[in-house]
Amino acid sequence: MEREAESQARGKTASQQHNTALSQSIIGGIVACLDAVIVVGVGLLIYVTYVGWASEHSSIYLAAFTITALLILQTFYQVGLYKFNRIIRPAAQIGKIVTTLTVIFLALVTFTFALKISAELSRVWAFSWFLSSTMLMILIRFGVFFLVQGWAQKGKLTRNILLFGGGKEGERILEFLSDNPEPWNRVMGVFDDRRSRLGPDVAGHPIIGNLDDLIQFARKNRSDDVLVALPWIARQRIEEISRRLQVLPTNVHLCADFVSSGFLHRRVRHHYGVPVLNIADKPVAGWNAVVKMFIDFGLSSVTLALTAPLMLIIALAIKLESRGPVFFQQNRYGFNNQLIKVLKFRTMYVDQQDDDAERLTSRGDPRVTRVGAILRGSSLDELPQLINVLRGEMSIVGPRPHALKAKAAGQLYEEAVAQYAVRHKVKPGITGWAQVNGWRGETDTHEKLMKRVEHDLYYIEHWSFLLDVRIILKTPLVFLKNAY
Repeated sequence: MEREAESQARGKTASQQHNTALSQSIIGGIVACLDAVIVVGVGLLIYVTYVGWASEHSSIYLAAFTITALLILQTFYQVGLYKFNRIIRPAAQIGKIVTTLTVIFLALVTFTFALKISAELSRVWAFSWFLSSTMLMILIRFGVFFLVQGWAQKGKLTRNILLFGGGKEGERILEFLSDNPEPWNRVMGVFDDRRSRLGPDVAGHPIIGNLDDLIQFARKNRSDDVLVALPWIARQRIEEISRRLQVLPTNVHLCADFVSSGFLHRRVRHHYGVPVLNIADKPVAGWNAVVKMFIDFGLSSVTLALTAPLMLIIALAIKLESRGPVFFQQNRYGFNNQLIKVLKFRTMYVDQQDDDAERLTSRGDPRVTRVGAILRGSSLDELPQLINVLRGEMSIVGPRPHALKAKAAGQLYEEAVAQYAVRHKVKPGITGWAQVNGWRGETDTHEKLMKRVEHDLYYIEHWSFLLDVRIILKTPLVFLKNAY
């Protein structure tokens, strides 16, 4: 019990440090940006100091900067120099960087000679540019490596791992992770349903709970990867565990030598130096998450500024018609099943509000005020949720958040649809794929709820920047339908 408490305290402490998740794609993108800055910046600096800005051939030099930068970025990407597992081994990259840049440099020399413009370019500038850029690119990689390693050792940059499976397979994974010289990998907890048979710990890590405990732990603490380490013969058990872990917004990897027709379509990747079978990917991660964050913040800020006068008029109309607050706040499930307070303009009489939505709103509902009916019919009651977006609780586009006790055919939503909780793998949205495809309004039957969930899961599985743009553009065309 003492070791369990110690492990839980360790997990709690780690979560309170507010460390940043290690994103391999973002680090690779940063290195690529630094390479572009080096190529253009060094070339321009040597050109200005040695050749002189007033040179009559300045357009040729500027073209050389741009074309070379693009060529290097594309070539480095193709040969894998922006992959994280290579970035964290800078010494091993030196040979490939030098070889690749030499080939590109010789190709450019050949190209300028063929176009008969080589005489217009300074040879001193060209060789100085090539040598300086090569050295700086190598130094940058060492700098990024030491920076990432330093942040990881201080607990500022981590990849939090949860392990399910305390048998021999789990023990091997834990031993490998402890020997792996990557300080950003942190095992936050080990879980197994067979604790009574396996004993209190595995490889020095206490088993702190079962599968239900793992899911609850992952909802309260940031987890980046869940590793399932079970023997290959436990096919049905692995499939059941995989299904239940789908509700978490994390990467789920199968570490055992497991072969099953149900998993043959999954991708095999290398994590922590070992091959793992991807059961589920974290949706909207890395640069995609950055893009979506900018869309949310930018669009919500602009929309709030433009609609501020309209929102003021709506607020006055609500206050003039009936007593009570302007806004209605309702607890709903958000990202990772966490409760958030969703804001709306109040559309019901204050003494007839249904905080938990135990009774669905219907057309001509007597609880709705006259102003409220107009707001619901035009969907303007949803405008305050732009504040939820700015708070980081919601997105512009995502599955709509539902009230805690909303029901379909007398059943709570999570009871009516088995995969309902999978919707919470991403932030809820003001509008979504289900809404622009006509699945709005009442969900009084299983079929209607099922269609909503199907569209929400499609959105999560197929998210892209263009899909978000498509939904945003379609929203004004459909928001007047089926709202009351």
